[in-house]
Amino acid sequence: MKRKVNINRPKPSADEINQHKNFDSVLKNTAGMGAKPLLKKPWFLSSMVVVTAAIITTALVLTKKEQPPVVTENVQADADSLALAAFYKAEQAKPCIAPPVSGLNIPYTSFKVNAEKGAALDFKTGSKLNIPKDAFVDENGKPVKGEVELRYREFHDAADFFVSGIPMTYDSAGVRYQFESAGMMEMLAYKDGKPVNMAPGKTINVELASAYKGTEYNLYKLDTLKNNWSCLGKDKVGSSGTGKVADDKKEVAKLEQTPEYKVVEVKKEEVKAEKEKQISALPKPAPEPKKPAKVDKDKYTFDFQLDLVDFPEFKAFKGVQWEYGSENKPMTEETFRTLTKTEWDNAVLKEGNKKGENYIITLEKNRKLVSIVVYPAFEGKEYEAAMKDFSARFEKYSAALEKRKESEKKIEQEYEAKMAALQKKQEELEAKWKREMDQQVASMATEEKVMRIFRISSFGVYNSDCPSAYPRGVACNATLTNERSSKLMCYEVFLVDRHRNCLFTYQKNPVTSFSFDPNSTNILWTVENGVLYYLKPEQFEALKGGTQNITMTRVEQQFKTVDDMKAFFNL
Repeated sequence: MKRKVNINRPKPSADEINQHKNFDSVLKNTAGMGAKPLLKKPWFLSSMVVVTAAIITTALVLTKKEQPPVVTENVQADADSLALAAFYKAEQAKPCIAPPVSGLNIPYTSFKVNAEKGAALDFKTGSKLNIPKDAFVDENGKPVKGEVELRYREFHDAADFFVSGIPMTYDSAGVRYQFESAGMMEMLAYKDGKPVNMAPGKTINVELASAYKGTEYNLYKLDTLKNNWSCLGKDKVGSSGTGKVADDKKEVAKLEQTPEYKVVEVKKEEVKAEKEKQISALPKPAPEPKKPAKVDKDKYTFDFQLDLVDFPEFKAFKGVQWEYGSENKPMTEETFRTLTKTEWDNAVLKEGNKKGENYIITLEKNRKLVSIVVYPAFEGKEYEAAMKDFSARFEKYSAALEKRKESEKKIEQEYEAKMAALQKKQEELEAKWKREMDQQVASMATEEKVMRIFRISSFGVYNSDCPSAYPRGVACNATLTNERSSKLMCYEVFLVDRHRNCLFTYQKNPVTSFSFDPNSTNILWTVENGVLYYLKPEQFEALKGGTQNITMTRVEQQFKTVDDMKAFFNL
């Protein structure tokens, strides 16, 4: 049904309104509904329940709509914080010695020691170990007999300390120090693959090679259970036992300056000269014969009226037709008639500028000279005869040339064999020279070292150290990020100060109290998921105080040895 809406209806008058004000009728109708009050009527109560429920529902809906949306960033931030806390908790629970980069560490050197006899051992750095007899007992305290495997390694610089995972911090009276090391070593012992201990009352004498002669260093042993170092007192400083360093160190001669190398170099020149002499002495083949040309019908050709008895040099060109070369002036009828009809008094034949291809003929008549460039050509039977002669001469030429090539090849092979032998001799001399160089350098290095001398009564990690305060200069709150500006999930941050033999350790990222000496050469290391990140020395110049974001560089190279890492960082 279509509704009719009257939007222009006139307003009611006052009389019309008064006609509908019949309140008596309203009361009468109300009275007819019963004697109960309105609030007590059942239909009124049920209606009020329904209305009240609708109002509450509407209020809840409106309230829900007015509530602000859940901020997922806060949820994510909480999740990140929980993950970070779990990460730090796991890092703190790691063992005392935890190498940060998987597969990269200082390897052990194994020595075989007869337990009943003991041994005096020399390490590659010049360090010395004196093992007394009957120095080992098993886990039950019983003496160990037979062969014992002694595993030994040393640590001398920041890279060694870093890859080992051995902590270099020292806590004393609530103050945290960093070890400035004069050398660190680790010694372990095994019998049939099982660890053994030092026998009570026995000690091993250690002479640890060191580049540091100071007496300010103490001897410390790492307590892996308490994750701290125990001070054992002073070590002693002694000479390396190889004698004093000579005042007049000999300068190492270059390999090229050694007499043996010079002799081989001279011999190589002699062999080369001999080869060139042999090749030059080989018979030289005749020039390659030129294939005869066929007469070109489009060119001027002619023969001369010459007596071959008087001009024998033309005898070899019997039957030849001479083509008028394009190098000459254009041919005219008069010139052609002169060349072909004149009986010349004299003729001279010379090779032209194209050897074996053209010639210069100088003709004379009544002291008048005519010189022209000509090309020999053949036709008919003369061409066939010339080709036959050419084939015979070319075959002979080819045979001579092949024979010479074979001779040259043989001489060249002999030369290469002699040179290879001399090259091998030089390589042997070079290898020998390098060995001598290494020995000399190692000897010099050992002579310059001192020995940190001490005794140990148990196996483990020992350090000749001086506790050192953290560097001062620039202090900041540093957040370490990767190249994508994402915060690195790392726990320990390591500062290498090239002016001090230290590896300063900071914990957590951001590092709230990071500091370094701007006058030193510094490198920063950290590890995320086994990947090494670093900050170059020149990048420290941009670091100032306050809050800093430090973008670390990922090391893409896979280091096979610690020496590879030292070479990469120029350590």
